[in-house]
Amino acid sequence: MQGRPTLEAEVQDSLRSFRRNAVHVRQALDVLAASASQMQMDGGYLQEEGLIERYKLLSIPVRRALNPTDRASFAQALAELESSDGGARDGLTRPRDAWRKLQQELESMVVLGGSRVPRRQILAGWLDAAAFYDKLDRDRAYDHLIDQWGRAAEGIGSQLMEDAARAVILLDEAAAHALGEPVILPPPVKTPPPPPDPKESWWRRLFGR
Repeated sequence: MQGRPTLEAEVQDSLRSFRRNAVHVRQALDVLAASASQMQMDGGYLQEEGLIERYKLLSIPVRRALNPTDRASFAQALAELESSDGGARDGLTRPRDAWRKLQQELESMVVLGGSRVPRRQILAGWLDAAAFYDKLDRDRAYDHLIDQWGRAAEGIGSQLMEDAARAVILLDEAAAHALGEPVILPPPVKTPPPPPDPKESWWRRLFGR
């Protein structure tokens, strides 16, 4: 569907980059919602095997949205919509308020490990821990996060990441309206596998040996 003529082509391209990233945010939130009933609290902390892997799906697109220099940046998409004509600014109240509330929360402090830590720092550590989590990796960012701030950092970081994700969804709805596109975009096309090597024998292709 064609974008609205009031938006410059460069702005349209930027908003579509934001929207493509938002597709992954929606998918990851759906996975978390489906597994929410499996989560249990133990001593005030989330306990579930495989939880970090599910948050990994969400952490990667959220990291992009929170990076001001990324083409999928929330701040950049919001600024472009705010500077557009009145039609493109429709529906920005909720995402703007959600973003402002998130920023205020990130600037607030919490006492962890005997010191006052900005929640922004905890979120950054949690995003890195989730995005780069690999249970086969000996140098685990997740373990370093827990060693530094304890299990409380997991609860704080995951909640802030979900808050950021929901702000992305709200802004995605406004971007869809500005572009004249459906709110729910089709899932991204998977990259097809490379063609088989013509020098490789047929049995190796068949059995993967």
